[in-house]
Amino acid sequence: MKSTKTMVLVFVALVSNLGHAQQIKDVHRSEYYALLPFWESPYQPVKGAYPITEEEALGRINLKVDYNANNQIIATHVRIGEEYKEFEGRFGNLNINAPLTKIAYVQNKEVHSFFDRFGNQISIMGNVYNKTYEKDALGRNIALVFVDAKGEPTSDWFGVIRYQWIHQPDGSLVEERLDSTGKIVPLRGDFQFLRTRMTFNEQGYFGTLENIDSNGNLVSTDNGAAVFKYYYDIHGRFDRWEVFDVHWNPAIGPSHTAGEQNSWNKYDLEDIVFFDKHKNPATHWSGAERWHFETDAFGNKTMLEFQDGEGNPKNANSGYAKYVTEWTEDGRHLISETYLDKEGANTIHKVSGVHRVEYVRNSLGLIMEKQYLGTDKKLVNRKDNGVAFEKMNYDANHVLITTELFDADGDRVQNP
Repeated sequence: MKSTKTMVLVFVALVSNLGHAQQIKDVHRSEYYALLPFWESPYQPVKGAYPITEEEALGRINLKVDYNANNQIIATHVRIGEEYKEFEGRFGNLNINAPLTKIAYVQNKEVHSFFDRFGNQISIMGNVYNKTYEKDALGRNIALVFVDAKGEPTSDWFGVIRYQWIHQPDGSLVEERLDSTGKIVPLRGDFQFLRTRMTFNEQGYFGTLENIDSNGNLVSTDNGAAVFKYYYDIHGRFDRWEVFDVHWNPAIGPSHTAGEQNSWNKYDLEDIVFFDKHKNPATHWSGAERWHFETDAFGNKTMLEFQDGEGNPKNANSGYAKYVTEWTEDGRHLISETYLDKEGANTIHKVSGVHRVEYVRNSLGLIMEKQYLGTDKKLVNRKDNGVAFEKMNYDANHVLITTELFDADGDRVQNP
């Protein structure tokens, strides 16, 4: 076992070194996208939406994808203009997880390493320091595993330690997600699809996601869902999804709806409307029938408003109707998060008991303090952990070393 661990560590170190050098000298061409699209599986780790020019990318949040001379992706950069963009304020993606991702190819493996905006290699999704894809003789992904900074196997957000893919003769793909015991685990959260079969549309996005048994037959979950069908527009923007049962009749999925319809204004998502099996408004698990978004000129979401079926503000299950964010003038950094009720008055998040979160940053944009405030704008102890403010300490390379927790009286909070 010791020798196996040593081999893993040596392999990770080799790949990290190769990847670092490769990204510096081997960029053959780059593509730019305005959006980080949504998709359900890490099988396809990099897929942008709404292609834009390099000049257009200078004015907004963008995904830059670098290719080598073999047309292999060797790096992804999540940026605002030419500066790296951190993942905060409900900004992010299930499969692109860091400002900079470097990708190295060694024999039949593809290894992803992750870096912050200062160039420090970091862990994502908890303890994932590297993702390693295993490939078949045709270069197709057949498995994905994760290791931590010590080279030990670890899991992603959803408790998956290994993904494995079986390519079918008809072009579909069967995915199994295994935990540390080898048991198949659900897709994510309440999404109780276990063994899944996926197909791709003509744009290369996932078109269908089916819950199947070991013989390839459709199987319903407890709420009757067996199939998700996904639709994208000509720019790759996510248009809608719909849920079906084993007979391809409309069904209710894990979000308590039969689907959702997205509305866009060029690069910006403006509305999500949830519907039932008859395409009438349905109540999402959040407690709303619609989500409305407002966006600044850079592409940062500045407001999420929960609405009823007619588009009126609605206090949803977490006790608020509006989640409002403020950003620095250059759009790079989050300043505050605020919760308001349907009348626009100050209110609190039901779980945390917090009305407003404020971020104190230094000249580099690093968060030095995070403060939790009540409706009176004074420090308040969070209901879920008793913390009123956090203080961050960094090393000379701007890597977070410690986070100190305090209550509203300034006393330390231990192990909340």
